Amino acid sequence: MSGSTVGERLRIAREAQGLDVEDIASRTRIPTRHLRMIERGDYAGLPAPTYSAGFIKTYARLLGLDGRELSDQFRTEIGTATVESHKPQPYEPADPRRTPPIGLALLALLVAMVVGLGYLYWRGARDEPVEVAAQASDAPAAAPNRAQPAAQPMAPTPAPTGGPVAIGANQDVWVRVSDGGKTLFMGTLKPGNRFDVPADAVDPLLTTGRPGSTTITVGQTPIPSVGDPDRAAKNVSLKADALLARVATPPPATQPAAGAATPVENGAGPA
Repeated sequence: MSGSTVGERLRIAREAQGLDVEDIASRTRIPTRHLRMIERGDYAGLPAPTYSAGFIKTYARLLGLDGRELSDQFRTEIGTATVESHKPQPYEPADPRRTPPIGLALLALLVAMVVGLGYLYWRGARDEPVEVAAQASDAPAAAPNRAQPAAQPMAPTPAPTGGPVAIGANQDVWVRVSDGGKTLFMGTLKPGNRFDVPADAVDPLLTTGRPGSTTITVGQTPIPSVGDPDRAAKNVSLKADALLARVATPPPATQPAAGAATPVENGAGPA
């Protein structure tokens, strides 16, 4: 998109994903009037360049674009790209007349150390008999050794199986599937539509404007959401093994408490 302004690049990406300015405003908390000014290139009405560059970075990341690149281009367009210079602060030595002599300072430090050590010794000598007596009186009687019931082994959960990878949608959502830089599919998926990733794809990747509205299955196994439902997801691997790794596994069995009833198994499983 060489030669395009920041506003044009953002507008084209937004329209390609089927979003309007109000959608962007609700997700980023950026005022609608500022978003329209950015897309028109009307920078005179925007806040300070630092805040405006932050708006553009947030807007770009929501669309799956490079926020840093666009914010740098914005600074170049408004001609305010500056490099902050570090100015060392001059060192002003203390007034010698207000500084105590070094010998007096060392003497005060030595006195403080002696007083502190003496207090610690006195405190330890006074509290030690009380602590020993308290420990002797509070020691609990030895509890009888009770055998802990063994935990019942859980039946292993079958691992998810592989199969063809399919992309679907539960509402209108813009998606792009690529493989090695080649676009396999790009457009808006509607509810009920699906795109099957070719079996000969080497390293298929997914970019979607709404991960929460995009469904992915590997064979009969549904895959959890691949990103924040309110933010675009970019270059998500569509390899079957990478997707199946996202499937949550059940938590490990916990050790039952002492004295708890042991489950009894029947032919249908734990009672």
